[in-house]
Amino acid sequence: MTQRTPSAASGIHRKTPRSPRFPGGFHSTRTVTAPALARRSAGLGLALALLVSGCQGSGPPAPLRSSGCPRCGAVARVGDLPKGDLDECSGLVAGGAHPDALYLHNDSGDGPRFFAIGLDGALRAEIEVAGAAAVDWEDVARGPCSAGGGSCLFFGDIGDNDRERDRYAFYEVKEPDALDGAPRSLTAEVIPFAYPDGSDNSETLLVHPITGAITVVTKVKKKGTSGVYELPARPAAGATATLVRAGSVEAPTGNARFTGGDVHPDGTGVLLRTSTHVFFYPMTPDQTVAQALAGMPCDMPVADEEQGEAIAWLPGGWDYVTIGEGSEAPIHRVSCEAP
Repeated sequence: MTQRTPSAASGIHRKTPRSPRFPGGFHSTRTVTAPALARRSAGLGLALALLVSGCQGSGPPAPLRSSGCPRCGAVARVGDLPKGDLDECSGLVAGGAHPDALYLHNDSGDGPRFFAIGLDGALRAEIEVAGAAAVDWEDVARGPCSAGGGSCLFFGDIGDNDRERDRYAFYEVKEPDALDGAPRSLTAEVIPFAYPDGSDNSETLLVHPITGAITVVTKVKKKGTSGVYELPARPAAGATATLVRAGSVEAPTGNARFTGGDVHPDGTGVLLRTSTHVFFYPMTPDQTVAQALAGMPCDMPVADEEQGEAIAWLPGGWDYVTIGEGSEAPIHRVSCEAP
């Protein structure tokens, strides 16, 4: 986790420079000429084939849908993140009370806070989350508040690269009433939880927009397959909930690690993304998110982003936005029509 030092101008903690990270995980691309390939020994070729096979997992890649997919145009760059502390965007969701706003937060190393920006990237608010800790916030989702109605944001403190934590947390925060640029603080309801089968590393938090059911998708569970877990019920005060294993999901192509997702505001589909691809999973009204993820997905357009993690549907249609990490990272929008 990186350290932050106080900013004299704002009183808000700012990050120290981060070391570069490889987009999409640890891999490299190498060009090899045909003569060089010819000089390789049979033994080396066999070893390389076995290594590639082991990295990709056994069996053919998962299939993709060829029909029933949203009809999308090309990716468009519509803005950039504002200058300042928002330099490692990890989670992203569109507003409900403010449908023209995007809520987003940094990856690990920041404090318990989030930002509101316009669709063009203009900063509209910075909000501290009282009563919350920030070990490794990885995603944010929006759904109905658990009590009193209204629209709430759910922040997932679910990152665990070393798989050594014994407890994680969701933080439920009422969506801000106003986004007028003034600093503000909102108090969170804490939902501590653990996995039923040991520690895990996750970057995808999904909340059903109608039922409010919470689902977590692990980054990778085993051999390229991610676990899908659900919160069965809110724990009593002071207690820790145990998630329930509800299935698994595998990226059909590209990078195997899921880094973010969002449920359509009408509950008609789920977006999951990796650093290289975006997938759409159709969902019927009687399905849970886990059941939808068990189906065959569509391959959707996505920009080539540095360490791409954030994705969100936009209200009122089928458009979605994606953002990668980095200072003043571009905001990409994909305009789609219903399947």
